[in-house]
Amino acid sequence: MTDDHIPASGASEEHSDGAVEHSAKLDKRPRIDADKGREPTFVAAQLGTRRISFAALVERVEMEFYQEHGEIYHESPSPALREADTPAKRLRLVLDVANYVLAVESVMLDALERAELVKRAFSNLFGYGPLDGLLSDETITTILIEGENKIAVRHGSGEIVALPTVFDDAEHLRQIVGRLLTDAGAELRDDTPIVETGLLIGERPVRVSIVAPPLSPVLNVEIRAHPVHVRGLDDLVLAGTMSEEAAEMLRSIARSKYGFCVVGEPEAGKTVLVNAMLREVPEAPMLIVERAAELRIPLGAERLTARWKTRDELEVTFGEQIGHALEKKPACIVLDEVRSDEPTSIAPLLEIDNPPRLIWAVRSAPDAKRLQSALGMLARRAGVGQGEKLVHALYERLPYVITVARIPDKDSGEIRLRLFSIAEWQSRVDTEYPDYVLLMQFRDGEARKTENTSARWLS
Repeated sequence: MTDDHIPASGASEEHSDGAVEHSAKLDKRPRIDADKGREPTFVAAQLGTRRISFAALVERVEMEFYQEHGEIYHESPSPALREADTPAKRLRLVLDVANYVLAVESVMLDALERAELVKRAFSNLFGYGPLDGLLSDETITTILIEGENKIAVRHGSGEIVALPTVFDDAEHLRQIVGRLLTDAGAELRDDTPIVETGLLIGERPVRVSIVAPPLSPVLNVEIRAHPVHVRGLDDLVLAGTMSEEAAEMLRSIARSKYGFCVVGEPEAGKTVLVNAMLREVPEAPMLIVERAAELRIPLGAERLTARWKTRDELEVTFGEQIGHALEKKPACIVLDEVRSDEPTSIAPLLEIDNPPRLIWAVRSAPDAKRLQSALGMLARRAGVGQGEKLVHALYERLPYVITVARIPDKDSGEIRLRLFSIAEWQSRVDTEYPDYVLLMQFRDGEARKTENTSARWLS
């Protein structure tokens, strides 16, 4: 896995040659105010004879909890913790420990302070600490972290906005990230400095991407949080992503027998559009092969997700899961997502006779010329020594190419996720290579029909 797998902090733009251009990086220089937000708040203890910081009090509650109950993620939690199988039961345990610590330390807190103490301890013990509030905010779609001192978020499809420091120190950050990975079935390991995985937090599919030392000076984390509810094509029309005319064409493609790929750069809306189109695909045995379990699985479909090496599990790569999917002989295989630096993973899908229907999410620029070059190069690298065989297979098995992009609104200037184009590979009589024919193209604020028509029959 290389750096272009995981965009570094900030909005990024991936070029067809694999380079990544960062348009909104977090400043790499050490912050002068790195400790801002960490100024301690003190409360009186031991009947006013000494003071203790609120952060230390939270830590004291956590340590007492571990001593009394162990840790839910380890092998030997207390009987009470094993039986605490709901948030309410776990909260009761934390409250009991907090009351004990307050009594031992002779600390007097008002109701709001006590509630904050229990909330922070509970988040650190069972949740994701200071990330809980961000992950519960459905307007936040991206969280970027560069070490314990820098954090930023994206609301919707807007720009990256820096936030005040939320982690106590590097160990606090590592603890929270470790829990995210544990819940996703992965681990923060010294021999695996790059991890990309996914999990469900509440009802939101979340992708977590990690770049750790020694590949990075500090722990870098990118968290992508998807909507609770899957949006259909009609919802995307209402959101301004596309016109009704475009939605009808996409619906016809989804309901046809033909393969298609949805192409775009990171955070351009590929997952959103693939989810919407999968809702229109006729029900049939479908296998979805993913890197990070971000898609919502349609009724009757099966998911195979890449797995990272842990103490208890062997690694299963994205390419290996594609092989396992082919062994099951489904009617349709969905890939999320195809990238330029792993071309051999897709080779079996282009080499076999009588392939299933293919639906791919592809990370690439939406520009027509660059995209044609990128897809052709992907197929050539997948079948080194096979000439143009796999290139032609890709054209035939993925005849429709749908692109999405982040585009400023022509009136407000606000960044919006937009359908950029719908194209088709159309055969020519004078050459063995098909033309990349645009059926719809973005102009004047939305993707509009061109004078071209589809060469394949769409209902």
